[in-house]
Amino acid sequence: MDGVLKFGRKAFLSGLLTLLPLGITVFVIAFLMEHVGRPVSKVMFKGLQLSAPESFVADCAAIFFSIVAVTAVGAISRYVVGRWFIGATERVIGRVPFISMVYGTSRQIVGTFADGNRAVFQKAVMLRLAESQISVIGFLSADVCGELSSDGRETVAVFVPTTPNPTSGFLLIVPKDSCIALDMSIGDAMKMIISGGALVPKDCERNGAEEK
Repeated sequence: MDGVLKFGRKAFLSGLLTLLPLGITVFVIAFLMEHVGRPVSKVMFKGLQLSAPESFVADCAAIFFSIVAVTAVGAISRYVVGRWFIGATERVIGRVPFISMVYGTSRQIVGTFADGNRAVFQKAVMLRLAESQISVIGFLSADVCGELSSDGRETVAVFVPTTPNPTSGFLLIVPKDSCIALDMSIGDAMKMIISGGALVPKDCERNGAEEK
C-alpha cells in the first residue's frame, strides 16, 4: 500500500509539473484576452455586431495591435522626437493631483528594477542573519551617516527584496563590514531572487557542484 501511495504521489507531482507550464500559458492568454483584447476590440470595432467566432478573432487582432503599438512606442522613445514627446506628456501628468503621485511612484519602481538599474543599486551583497547560518541576498544602495550610523562604524543601506516580487522587501541599515560583496551582477542577482533560486548564475552552480 505504501508503494502504491508513493507511486501515486510521484505520478501526481510529475503530472503537475508537466501541466503547470501549459496552465500558466492558458492563464496568461486568458488574462490578455479579458483585460487587453476585449477592451481594445470594443474601441476598435465599436458599433459592429460580431458573432462569437468574429469576436474571438477581433480580440486576437486587438492584442496583436496592442503589442505593435507598445513596440512602436519603445522604438520611437529611442529617438529625440519620441523622447521630447514622452517628456512633454510626463510634464502634463505631473501637474495632475493624485495621478502624478501614482505615475511618479510607478515610474520610479519600474526604473529601479528594469535591467537591475545600476544607478540605484551599487552592487549585490550577501548578509548573514544574526546568530544563524542563514544568508540573504540584497543590494547595496547607499552609504549612510549621522544618526543612522552606529558606534562610529561605516554604515550602509541595503535593500533586501522578497521572492518572487522584488518590488517589495526590507530596507536594512547595517555596518558596511557585515556585507559580503558578490561577484555576480545586479541583473543575475535579481533573476535569482525573482525565480526563487531556480536561476542561479553558472559560476555559482559550478562552485556548488564542486563542493558536493
